[in-house]
Amino acid sequence: MEKEAVAVMAANLARLLQRGRPVKLVDHTLELFGDYYGQVTEPVARKAVKYLYGEGGTPTTGVGGDRTRELMVLPPTQS
Repeated sequence: MEKEAVAVMAANLARLLQRGRPVKLVDHTLELFGDYYGQVTEPVARKAVKYLYGEGGTPTTGVGGDRTRELMVLPPTQS
C-alpha cells in the first residue's frame, strides 16, 4: 500500500504546488494524504516529496532538515 500511496500523494502535492506557492505539509494534511489519511505514516509524505523531486516537480529534495510535518515544499521553478 505504501508504494501506491507515495505516487498518489506526490500527485496530490503537485496539484497543491500548481497554485505557485510553497506548501507546508502540516497545513495541507488531508489534501496531501487524500484517501490514505490514517492508513500510512508521516514518512510516506517525505517519500512523496522525494518522488516528486525525482520527477522534476519541485526543487525541494525532501532530504534532511525539518521534521516531515514542518517541511516546506517549493513549487517548480519556471524555465
